[in-house]
Amino acid sequence: MSHLLTRLDLPDTQGIALERRMASLGSDARNTVRVEAEGVLPHHAYLVFQMGAWQLRALDSAHPVLVNGKPCADQVEIHEGDEFCLGAAHFRLSESGVEPAVRIAGEVLEGTHREGQSVADGARLVVDVFTRMVGESDRDRLLPMLLREVAVRLRCDGAQLIFARQEEAPRSLVTYPEGATRNRFSGSALAEAERRGGTVLFSHSDLQELPTQESILLNDIRSVLCGPLPFENGGDGFLYVDRLSGHPGFTEEEREEFEDWRAFFAELLARSLREESQVMAIARLQKIHAELLPSLGAVFECEAMTRTFLEASRVAGAQVPVLIVGETGTGKEMLARFVHKSSPRRDGAFVAVNCGAIPENLMESEFFGYEKGAFTGAAATHVGLVESAGGGTLFLDELGELPLGLQVKLLRVLQQGELVRVGGTVPIPVDFRLVSATNRDLQQEVDAGRFRADLFFRVNVIQVKLPPLRERDRDPVLLARHYMKLYAAQYGVGPKELGRAAEKAILSHRWPGNVRELENRIQKAVLLSSQERIVPEDLGLGDGEELEISSLLSGSEIEGTLHDVRERVERRCIERALEKSQGNVSLTSRILDVDRKVLIRMIERLEIRPENYKHRE
Repeated sequence: MSHLLTRLDLPDTQGIALERRMASLGSDARNTVRVEAEGVLPHHAYLVFQMGAWQLRALDSAHPVLVNGKPCADQVEIHEGDEFCLGAAHFRLSESGVEPAVRIAGEVLEGTHREGQSVADGARLVVDVFTRMVGESDRDRLLPMLLREVAVRLRCDGAQLIFARQEEAPRSLVTYPEGATRNRFSGSALAEAERRGGTVLFSHSDLQELPTQESILLNDIRSVLCGPLPFENGGDGFLYVDRLSGHPGFTEEEREEFEDWRAFFAELLARSLREESQVMAIARLQKIHAELLPSLGAVFECEAMTRTFLEASRVAGAQVPVLIVGETGTGKEMLARFVHKSSPRRDGAFVAVNCGAIPENLMESEFFGYEKGAFTGAAATHVGLVESAGGGTLFLDELGELPLGLQVKLLRVLQQGELVRVGGTVPIPVDFRLVSATNRDLQQEVDAGRFRADLFFRVNVIQVKLPPLRERDRDPVLLARHYMKLYAAQYGVGPKELGRAAEKAILSHRWPGNVRELENRIQKAVLLSSQERIVPEDLGLGDGEELEISSLLSGSEIEGTLHDVRERVERRCIERALEKSQGNVSLTSRILDVDRKVLIRMIERLEIRPENYKHRE
């Protein structure tokens, strides 16, 4: 039989069903029973069902509760018909006459235990429900709810979830009852669990042997389960539950259920910490580089580019070589300048060298310089590109174009930290940070004998990949607007607007030339278009970019019911768009101008597999 709390000072309110074995009371909204009345603390008291009766306990001895007119600063047993007061709020406990189902986040499980169901099976059932909630729930709302459910499932009097980052003091993320003070739980039990590195089960006699027993004696703790929550990204945590006097000790079967919950909380918090870390990193990147990114023309919102710049930001402070890989036109020099400007060498020179643009017979003298008289025409000493980068950054673009002979000399400079000019004999010390870039697979070049393995390992200490424009979600439109504004100001023409048809054409185009191709098309459109609104034809994207419905089906395929024909058209449209987007569902939704969630439902209904369209040419 379940029980009701009836608010007597507010006679028109309905009774509050006590559907769990424990309930917290107070003015804070996170309590099981929120009590808004004069004199009520945020966390005033809690009710716990023990040994067939409800126990009422005040959380603050300075603010006792009145039970049947008598003050009670500690814990007191209350029965059906008993009345108690929290401040000006007046309650009566009564039987509801209905056996409640267990309600978890809006889902009803018909009974906490079913006949033939083990405790562990029941726990897994609850865990399954919460697993479906994790992606949608805020951690601050989810954790108290989960911990309450742990307390119900394990028939506990108290529970807490603890977390500590590296070199930080442990802190309670959430407690049950909510608002319980630190001395409500056994610190010695936590310390012992940390020492053993695994879940520990303490009986009453085990607790008596712990070195510090203040909390145990104060709260009359009779049994404890406690286990660590390890995290890969630093820090650790603990899940702790206990039972007070009047309850039997935890069993080995309950310990197994506790292990299920411990693993669940570890995964939940690890995921939450990863997301929290990413949000903080992005905020840090935006704060540090609020002026730098726009000055470099780095315009992006997509997750792929955010990850790339976060990684570049992290490695910028180190002096290790960085290799930037990506297709032609993705902005490798822009990223190299970002690394330079974000590094301690930002005030030094940034020397950019296109290895494919220098004639091979001039490469050595251009790279390393020459002394006066070193060869015919050497009328004066010439400082080379490598030496010019001293104190700054040397950026070698298209590194794969470097001839094998020059690769040997460059490797020696990187190893020795010095060079000898052409025609010279005296080694000259050089100090620069090397950033390289290539659109080739250098490992394949090494295997083919066109690139030295030792140089590859030297330059490939940190590798940062730039995604192609077709994989950057809505960034092409952002870049288009950026270049429209830039070139409109540069050529002194009026402001231009990007039409919706042009947006769709930009998003559906494959952009084999990446950002460079987009910039060139926008530059031409701004300069030559006589209209304020840019259309696909201005970009050279008017032909073959739209999906022609009339060409999707042959004459024989338009036979049958309207439903059949519509389904065939939908399938062909989606398949054609997936081919254009290489299986990217977000991009496909924009090509088709349909909501992404609607498209996903259509894909599932038509049993289309987007992954089959990835990397198709």
